[in-house]
Amino acid sequence: MEITEAKSHFPGLRGKTFLDAACVGLPPIESKQAIERFLEQAVTCPARDASIHHIALDDARATAVHEGARLLGAGPDEIALVESTTHGLNVIASAIPFEPDENVVLCDLEFLQVAIPWLKLAQRGGIREVRTVRHRDGAVPVAAFAEHVDDRTRVVVVSSVQWTNGFAVDLQGLADLCHAHGALLVVDAIQQLGATRLSVADVPVDVVVAGGHKWLNAPFGCGLLYVRRSTLPELRMPSWGYLGLESPDGGWGHYFATPESTPIRIYDFPITAKSLEINGTANYPGAVGLGASLALINTLGIGAIEEHVRGLAGRLHEELGHLGVRVVTRPERDARSGITTFEVSDAPAENEAFLEALLDERIYVAMRYTSHVGGIRVSTHLYNDDDDIDRLLHAIARLLPRGATRRPLRTTR
Repeated sequence: MEITEAKSHFPGLRGKTFLDAACVGLPPIESKQAIERFLEQAVTCPARDASIHHIALDDARATAVHEGARLLGAGPDEIALVESTTHGLNVIASAIPFEPDENVVLCDLEFLQVAIPWLKLAQRGGIREVRTVRHRDGAVPVAAFAEHVDDRTRVVVVSSVQWTNGFAVDLQGLADLCHAHGALLVVDAIQQLGATRLSVADVPVDVVVAGGHKWLNAPFGCGLLYVRRSTLPELRMPSWGYLGLESPDGGWGHYFATPESTPIRIYDFPITAKSLEINGTANYPGAVGLGASLALINTLGIGAIEEHVRGLAGRLHEELGHLGVRVVTRPERDARSGITTFEVSDAPAENEAFLEALLDERIYVAMRYTSHVGGIRVSTHLYNDDDDIDRLLHAIARLLPRGATRRPLRTTR
């Protein structure tokens, strides 16, 4: 399938210009159909008995694991399914065996949930402190982290793409810095995964967390947690569920029907990312929807998607520069992503009014700020095209105060 064909797979695009995947993505028809097939199976119970039926429902999660591993360049044993980025970050914060004199480093551009688990750890004495890297005009270079990382740093946690301005962090440089000090690099990739390439085979991050409902185009309630195989033995499992065990000989159906089975015994859990899951009856529809969305991304190819996303974002960045607006997103090409942010005024109320005017025209964008960095945020994804950019740019030009436009807009039509 060519990237130009992708738009037809997203019925939610009809009647609107949807440029807000950074808030919530639109699931493709394949995801809807996969969930419908699963629910039909759940409702009708076509198996010979209910035990076989239940095991089949458990197995329905496997596609999301394998497609997630394929997208990241990881092994399936390095992938767990989590409810959300929030869930995954809390799982990892609970699984790392911190010493009380250790510290965690993060930056002040992060979404609040990225900070919360580590700040609560410090508050209750689990670590000495959380050190804050201050952004530099919307950028957080590796050199800024280096000023705060030392040999008592256990974790550096960072979003690979910052949520208000789209700044793309140098993960390779951060991984080198962390590993030189024996620290783990924990990455929130929810604003990257599905839009631009992140290969854990090439960039040695230790943990990646990404909810599925943004750039992965999945329904709510299921996302990915990657943990590097060599990192797994360092972690302590935060919970214990029987579905995290190796399947017994003959499968669970046979085990449950064996008179000699007993709950009182030694339980040895495999050292895999799945052991970080709760490992009980799970959100099967969410996993099925995520698996179908991931399969579409992998069919299109993350390389082709990245080229498309960067092309649209690059054009938008350039054209915004022709208008009387302030482009907040950093100018460096290697620091850009699928997010482009701009302001029409220094007054947040005027930016909000401008946002409302765009929304009135059914142009879906958002306004986001943190640490005084942000503005009107535009997300360009695999299902967007130049027509979407044209509509946005011409609306901006028309809605700006008279005389604000410096040069005529280029059009693709």
